[in-house]
Amino acid sequence: MSETVQHSRGSLSLRGRLCLALSQPGLRKPLPAQTAAMGDYQAWRDEALRASWARFSDSDIDGRDVLDFGCGNGALSLFLAATRTPRSMTGVDLYPDAIARAKREQALIHPAPAVAVDYRIGDVERMPVPDQSIDTLLAFDCLEHVMDPAAILTEWRRVLRPGGKALIEWFPFAGPWGPHMEALIPIPWAQYLFGERAMFEAAERLYDDPAFRPRHWDLDDGGKKLPNKWRQWRSFAAQAYVNELSTRDFRRMARKSGFSFVRYERHGIGSNKAGIAPVTRALAHMPVIRDYITSHVIVELRRD
Repeated sequence: MSETVQHSRGSLSLRGRLCLALSQPGLRKPLPAQTAAMGDYQAWRDEALRASWARFSDSDIDGRDVLDFGCGNGALSLFLAATRTPRSMTGVDLYPDAIARAKREQALIHPAPAVAVDYRIGDVERMPVPDQSIDTLLAFDCLEHVMDPAAILTEWRRVLRPGGKALIEWFPFAGPWGPHMEALIPIPWAQYLFGERAMFEAAERLYDDPAFRPRHWDLDDGGKKLPNKWRQWRSFAAQAYVNELSTRDFRRMARKSGFSFVRYERHGIGSNKAGIAPVTRALAHMPVIRDYITSHVIVELRRD
């Protein structure tokens, strides 16, 4: 009997039953607009990336060789190629489907960007980019999905020129939505309240609940709900989607890999809400609880 079948037929643990019961009411709430259809998600994602770039400087793009690491559908690299003046722009992603969509999107832009984005399919061990060929590397909303961050930092250093920079927007695991499972389990800090096994047990059953309305990533090209992927996992490591990296370990790894910190900003949860932002910003710097209160981190690294 395969591990997947054993999972699907296993009984729920006490924590799994509690997680399931507390998550089920969320299935009946209205869907966030950006999760219902691919087009809506892409529009929301494009706008989010534009807002993210506003925290950084155009001087790191203009006249420079730029790499968009984990470029996905190419929203960030296309935006910067069309609105800024990079010398070159390269987009790298692990997924051929994402690269194909990025290329299609670029072909639809009129007028075409002065500098076309060179999209390339990468792999987990090495980027298809020569040594010391990049001035600025962008890593937006992807560091949390890198399963071997120490190796990737070494790879970033390989492709950056001396003095080159890595600009990062990162959503650490310890935050309220770190596991990226809120479509099924809309409970903040569920990874600590229930534990990972209970979350996967609950997610398996919630996905098959008739009240669950699939998001666009749960549908095939014909709009049919995909098979229940949650049956195959019982840990974040087995899922290989989020890396559980702490901010302390990241800082240690970055320095060991030959980077110095130019900028490091913690943003507390609700950082865009005037009433609570000052409180969470202060809490996000307290040693014991800071990772749990952190929504995202803005980092600028320089290659030594």
